[in-house]
Amino acid sequence: MQANCNSSPTLRGIAVASVGMGFFSLVVFWWYPFALILSSVGLLLALICIAFKIRGGLHGENLAVIGATICSMSAGTIITLTQILHVMMWDR
Repeated sequence: MQANCNSSPTLRGIAVASVGMGFFSLVVFWWYPFALILSSVGLLLALICIAFKIRGGLHGENLAVIGATICSMSAGTIITLTQILHVMMWDR
């Protein structure tokens, strides 16, 4: 009998970590390089979980897709707001 990859708490934690990193990078979006790195790592973890079909939820919730969505929205928000603030402050 082969073990289910969703039964391992460590593998489920990788999918959950992408959700946590996405939320935290949205909270600290003004720390430009740190928040962008955080959302990028969260997106990478989520894409790895999607590739290996690791859902992450105890009851079949697909937390890897939720994490990828949150991290990509966070990265887009960080990049957009940084560019807008550079234009508004005449940094370029």
